[in-house]
Amino acid sequence: KASVVDESLGRIMFAYFVFFVLTLFCCSFLQETGAQTTAPNIIWLWFDDMGMGDVGFMGGDMPTPILDSLAAEKSIRLNFHYAETICSASRSAFLTGRYAFKSGMNSVARPFQGRGFNEEANVLFPSILGSAEGADALNYNNMIVGKWHIGIDRESRLPYSNGFNAGLYLGPGVQEYYARGYVLDLADDLDSAFGTLSNATLQSKRDALFPDGILPVHQYYRIAKSESGEPYQFPVELDAEAYNEDLYVDETLEFLAAQDNSQNPFFVYYSLYTPHDVLAEPPLERNGEAIDYSQCAEAFAATDGDCTANAQCVYCAQIHYASIGIEDIITATKGNANIDWANTIIVITADNGPAQPGSALPLRAKKGSVLDGGLRVPTILLGGLVEEITADACEYNEMVHISDWYHIFMDMIGVTSDGENYMPDADHVDLGIWDNIKCQCGSSDSAVLSQCNVDNLPRTEMITMRMCAASGNDTSYMFATAIIKDGYKLIVNGRHGVVLDCPSLSTTPGRLFGYFTADSSFSAPNSDYYETQYLSAKERLGASFPSIFGSTCLEEVYANNETITAHGYAPYLLFNLAQDKVEACPLDLSDANNEAIKDELLALLEDASLDYDSPDSDGVDILDAFLSVTESLECRSDGSRIVYLTTYDDALTTPSVTYERVWQDFIANYEVCEATELESTTDAPDITSTTELSDEETTAAPDDNDSSANSILETFYFA
Repeated sequence: KASVVDESLGRIMFAYFVFFVLTLFCCSFLQETGAQTTAPNIIWLWFDDMGMGDVGFMGGDMPTPILDSLAAEKSIRLNFHYAETICSASRSAFLTGRYAFKSGMNSVARPFQGRGFNEEANVLFPSILGSAEGADALNYNNMIVGKWHIGIDRESRLPYSNGFNAGLYLGPGVQEYYARGYVLDLADDLDSAFGTLSNATLQSKRDALFPDGILPVHQYYRIAKSESGEPYQFPVELDAEAYNEDLYVDETLEFLAAQDNSQNPFFVYYSLYTPHDVLAEPPLERNGEAIDYSQCAEAFAATDGDCTANAQCVYCAQIHYASIGIEDIITATKGNANIDWANTIIVITADNGPAQPGSALPLRAKKGSVLDGGLRVPTILLGGLVEEITADACEYNEMVHISDWYHIFMDMIGVTSDGENYMPDADHVDLGIWDNIKCQCGSSDSAVLSQCNVDNLPRTEMITMRMCAASGNDTSYMFATAIIKDGYKLIVNGRHGVVLDCPSLSTTPGRLFGYFTADSSFSAPNSDYYETQYLSAKERLGASFPSIFGSTCLEEVYANNETITAHGYAPYLLFNLAQDKVEACPLDLSDANNEAIKDELLALLEDASLDYDSPDSDGVDILDAFLSVTESLECRSDGSRIVYLTTYDDALTTPSVTYERVWQDFIANYEVCEATELESTTDAPDITSTTELSDEETTAAPDDNDSSANSILETFYFA
């Protein structure tokens, strides 16, 4: 018996040994070949200026069948997703993982003012994802398509310097829905408007630089990898009649087709211009198939299905066309055998509330406002990672801020603070947002749900802040500033007026508070229009409505057929969001309890203002900023700089700013470049052709011996 036992034990031990060796071999093989990755694929899809009332799934009257269908599937809807009030601020907050007022970019990024995110104090999210060195390398393939808008005034702020290694993005120049790159006639478009050059030598030099009298202005830039693997960018000439979303969708589909999760995870930053004004009718077909806009035409009484004469119909059509592209991207991702759908998350959101003719109703106000109509945006989560959490569509009613996603993604990937590259600030430390979402959407057990906010703390505070100058904790400098804390919201100087010394804003009092002239009556709860929209959204959303838009005070007013006085500007407005989610009824600050809450929130804002980092001061010397932009980019500036400067007449009416001085510096810069033959010019492909570059040209780095790439007069490397 002993021998039998010994023999059996021997066989068992041998089997364990074989299993152990095979396990080591398999694990080693998988690690060496990259046959699997635990880091999720991330697809970020966002609209530009879209409100809660612009989508059907949030109770709006805009027909959005594709988005509604996506929201009704295995998805998670974030009912309290907060962006910033304007586009550049939201994009900076998302990519830096900080509140916009701490990111260096809390205003609109205008190159001639030298504005952009603070790249010295922030490591952008894609840079960490794209890390390909060391034991903690993530090796993400990062692609950008569409709008950037957080600074292009120096190379260190450009996408390819911040982790993106592929894509097609919109740089300087006028943003439109069609890919019309454009040129300026120096005599007819510029000299006639701003004066001829009196300096004969300067005129001669300009003639030599632009012998045909044409100043090219490039808008689209492609990012590719050189043979050494380093990303670089170059301008591309595109079909002038191409609709930009067709370009973005095709670029994204091509990128997705090339992905292989056995080698790398990926991050897609899909940044639409839709439905930003000025509106333009989208194409009538895509890939040879007619687009059905009948729902938009029916909703807005367009004649014979023609949206041309109705702005809301065009707006609806643009959102519908963009949604078709988004659906194509999702389908391509899910259908690619080389992409791990189960390990993919997709976020569809917007960068701020709507502009004209969009709607945030029943939220108050629109883009630019610190009322929730400017901040709360429709957001849905999709993908295999979401499908594993919830068996149905789930609604998440805790607060999420746009800056949280940087840290949510880091948590999903498993990246922790290293004290150097990834360092969550105090506003984002120990937030268990993703765990809280999974907890609330992953169970129907009331006992489990009651513990969600105990075990995984959600966000309970949010700040958005604009200041005339970063002058310490003096609230007289705050405008369009708000804080949400534990269910209360305080707005400080929500509407700019004479109380603040902000000269450039004095001509548009109230705009940042959200009272645009065209819709001031519509966003007031005492208007018939607002009441209709409130009650319509209530009917559409049914049982979900109270938790999203419910207002106890409005319900009482409407039920009793009473009237309500719409609040206007006040230095301080305090709301109880738990009872009034549409900010219809400000609390009485003469009440001692309310005043104490206001003072507590105000103190938090004062402390936060000490960390303010954003160029909102209007004391910027526009010309000096412009000249520093030109110099900082060395050879890499183009006619867009001239255009940006001359587009703003007030910049050239300043006595110290002259058209001739602009050209003096512009040309002097190119002379320096020619004399020194900077290496940067040899890295640029030849773009003298006006046709679109072929695939080979867009992916291959230029030959250092190519003489055409060494001539500033023949080749512009526009950054």
